[in-house]
Amino acid sequence: MHVTLLHNPAAGGGEPSRHELVRALMAAGHAVCYQSTREKGYEKALDDPGDLVLVAGGDGTVRKAAGYLLGRDIPLALLPLGTANNIGKALGVDGSPDQVIAGLASARPRRFDAGLARGAWGEAHFVEAVGVGLFAVTMCLVERRADHREGRADHEDLGLTRDLRYMQRVLRDLRPRAWHIEVDGDDLSGDYLLCEVMNIPSIGPNLRLAPGADFDDGLFDVVLATENERDALTAYVAARVAGGDPEPELPVRRARQISIIAAGAEVHVDDELERPADRPSAMGELIQLTQLPGALQFLL
Repeated sequence: MHVTLLHNPAAGGGEPSRHELVRALMAAGHAVCYQSTREKGYEKALDDPGDLVLVAGGDGTVRKAAGYLLGRDIPLALLPLGTANNIGKALGVDGSPDQVIAGLASARPRRFDAGLARGAWGEAHFVEAVGVGLFAVTMCLVERRADHREGRADHEDLGLTRDLRYMQRVLRDLRPRAWHIEVDGDDLSGDYLLCEVMNIPSIGPNLRLAPGADFDDGLFDVVLATENERDALTAYVAARVAGGDPEPELPVRRARQISIIAAGAEVHVDDELERPADRPSAMGELIQLTQLPGALQFLL
């Protein structure tokens, strides 16, 4: 099999190295084209990637690859080396890099839904989630921390816990905001602390806001939190800080199309921030989210 290895060399503290990954693939009988995401123009390697794109990195690296493979029937496989690895967890990817590579020959393709977000910034695909409120506000503030990077040297658990503690402080002072929300044509407008349109169970520092989300059911899980859910949300984040993995008691609704008008709010599209208020357009503050059923496939 001809494999394009898309690698973030900073992920996982630099381990395993480029050379170790290439050697393992070649030992398993694969022809390898190596490409680092740190190199300018890395996208060209995905124009003709061969039989498989193997992503060695975190969720951000997976999203980069997914953007070039949507609808192309070229499978992805994952070596989750990031801090959170939400996508790898959703897919059930487990084992060491050597074990994952050894299993490629017998792996089978599985369809994976993606999403399309339209807003004042234009169009962007997403794999994990799009949202406004608590998580986007936290991301905006966390951006200022120079040490917050995929593959930072800190131990993974320490990095996740630190982010969750930061979110605790944000939630304590966060006030509900009035948003217009339509879910498959139903008006759910109100005052919210959080609205997350989830494609997989987790976002950010392994926040399992939609534990029942399926990546291949053609539906988003829409998670909404009003002031009435503040205590449940606070308890959930506190339990995560303490090392637990409970299921949050938050309202969830499944849908294919969602529109949100959240005037002046920061919006996260996976791990990227958009600020519609900074980019006036004919669409105003409208955010439209649409399912792309089976747009990707992963070898599992």
